[in-house]
Amino acid sequence: MNWLTMECRFTVKVRVMPSSWFLLLRFWLRVDGVLMRLRETRMHYVFGKGETPTVLRESCWRNNKGYPVDLAFYSDPGPISQRLPVIKQITQKLKIPRKV
Repeated sequence: MNWLTMECRFTVKVRVMPSSWFLLLRFWLRVDGVLMRLRETRMHYVFGKGETPTVLRESCWRNNKGYPVDLAFYSDPGPISQRLPVIKQITQKLKIPRKV
């Protein structure tokens, strides 16, 4: 019987500073010999501007088939994120109404 080894990980990192906040959502999926998939969404907001509050959102989809070239990429999506080909990338400005 052939067994597939896989790893799936979802992480959220948030950084709040006096002037803004930053958010990174990362979904990593690796199925040995089949695929490696990385989905990242980054969001950024600056506090205190006089204009309409706006959140910048960037989403990036990366995929590849097969095995990672280097064993170090097996469990950490950080180093491989720049080596996987970009399938889709979207940048958006999300305007938040002042009164809800």
